[in-house]
Amino acid sequence: MVKLVIPDKNKHRYVVGIDFGHGETSAAICELEWDKEAGQREVNVLDLDMDRAARKKVIPSAICRVDGGIVIGDEAFEHATDNEGIRVCFKQKPESIDGENESLMVDYMRTIYGRIREVEDRLTDDNHIVYIARPSGWQDEPAKELYRKMAVKAGIPLGGLTSESRAAIFYAKSPRVGFANEISKGAIVFDLGSSTVDFTYLSDKDKPVDNGYNLGASIIDDVIYQSFILKDEEVADFIKKYPEYEGTLRFKARKFKESAYSRSAESKTIESFDLDSVILPQEPAYEEFGDAHVKMKINNIHELNDLIEKKRHYVSDMKSALEDYRDKTIPGKKINGVFLTGGASRMNFIQPLIAETLGLPLDRVKFDKENPSLTISRGIAMLGTADAVTNVLVSKLKESIPEFMTNAKLFDPLVDALSQNITEAAWDCVASSCEYWVKNGETTDRDELKQTIEKRLKDFNKYNLRRIVNNTIQAFVKDESETIRKEMNKIISRYAPGQEITLSGNIGLGNQQAITESLKDMNDFIQAISKGMGAIIADILWAALAVILWGVLAAPYYILRAIFTSDESRRKDKAKDILDKELEIRWSLRDSIKDKLKANSKFKSEVTNALQRYFSDIIDQNLQKVIIPIE
Repeated sequence: MVKLVIPDKNKHRYVVGIDFGHGETSAAICELEWDKEAGQREVNVLDLDMDRAARKKVIPSAICRVDGGIVIGDEAFEHATDNEGIRVCFKQKPESIDGENESLMVDYMRTIYGRIREVEDRLTDDNHIVYIARPSGWQDEPAKELYRKMAVKAGIPLGGLTSESRAAIFYAKSPRVGFANEISKGAIVFDLGSSTVDFTYLSDKDKPVDNGYNLGASIIDDVIYQSFILKDEEVADFIKKYPEYEGTLRFKARKFKESAYSRSAESKTIESFDLDSVILPQEPAYEEFGDAHVKMKINNIHELNDLIEKKRHYVSDMKSALEDYRDKTIPGKKINGVFLTGGASRMNFIQPLIAETLGLPLDRVKFDKENPSLTISRGIAMLGTADAVTNVLVSKLKESIPEFMTNAKLFDPLVDALSQNITEAAWDCVASSCEYWVKNGETTDRDELKQTIEKRLKDFNKYNLRRIVNNTIQAFVKDESETIRKEMNKIISRYAPGQEITLSGNIGLGNQQAITESLKDMNDFIQAISKGMGAIIADILWAALAVILWGVLAAPYYILRAIFTSDESRRKDKAKDILDKELEIRWSLRDSIKDKLKANSKFKSEVTNALQRYFSDIIDQNLQKVIIPIE
């Protein structure tokens, strides 16, 4: 497992989120406001300039290795024939850290990170953490781990990896977008990128459910490329002879698509260029093909939509993907809304297609109107900030657990409860034995009373004592959970207000089944405690009762009483001698049990460890609700 950067509140001040998209790249930054209470944090996310000269926040994911370095973004298209030529849409699911495409991606990551460091003077070598995202379709762990290794190899101080759609969800939940209510009830993030379309379902009651389909917007780029650019035989011959220019022309097709979908539906879109605008004068192809002309034109956007449906059935396939996700991946889930992300989500047929397919009002299908191309990078930065803060939160909570569990305020009350409950039950056994003997005894001989008490105590020790110990420990955990919950929530409220631990969830405070599961490894020790307590009870009670049951009493008094009273009255008088000693015997028994338990280091260790594990489970389960988890 690659070593990630652990958030450090004494060192790290910023989180950078980078969206290495298949088609375009963007980045954003958030400041870590460690010293502010959660409600005072602004969590401002700032889009970074990926092209400082042009003030562009988004650049095409293009790279070209040239003599003396690497060129990326729009500048890469000026070096189509240098060295290995320009490469676009090169991001793919990693298979080998040393693979050709993987090595190219590492170079691209390194160059993008270097550019971020150039434009952000406030970033130093060790005052920030970087988070990145991967397509939701990359779900197998080997691919995720390879992608992490690639980022670390590129020199990125990586704090974590998440899915693109999960980052989009986090951004959608922010006040900036206002989609939190829909997500809490159940919603889908629809992430239409260049290579894939990814869906993620999330609600307050469900873990995120991801799935992806190979229906990226590059399919539309290809339709435009084939239908408008390569329709000219001269241009087609040019690409056959000089394939290194294909990436440049495909990028032209993509820009035409973006231009067409940014206009009103009835507007014409016309773009044209000569090949000499993409071929450098010194290149051999310049004289041969420089005059070739490319013209791309549609009368309205409906014409383009009809074309992509005719050529690739794109709209139909997108509808089928939505139905497949709804019916097979999240069957029966309530869908209250859809949030669109990715620049391609602005295509005019997407919003109504989703609304119709999923049976939603059009206003329940939303996107970031400011700039959907920045949604992922903003979400990554915000999610990374939450992850960093939560990482510290987890550490603080887990540091506090031993203090909670070993504190005398918790351990002593448990011992008190055990001593009290065992004493009460043991004395009830003695008292019930006396009552039974008074009513049903066959003689007035104290030996018969002794035998009655002895038999009942044996049954009590054998059948009831373990149950009392077990129930007392479980009841203690249930009752004291509220104290622990309040203590933990004091910390949680500083970092994530509104997300304090409650009684809900798979592991809830006060959930009897969960308590039993967490404490099940204590069963053998509970049995050992019960066995030890049985011996203590017998020793103390017999010592206390011995004088009464078998001692020498005032004979004249009992002889006199025997003349005038019935056998039941005689038994009642003899039993009363025992019952009158209740307070003394109970205090002695309770104090002895308490001393034995407190002196038993194994008991304290077992109970403390079990409770620590239990509350660790509570924290781990409930923290999943504080944020959408980073992978």
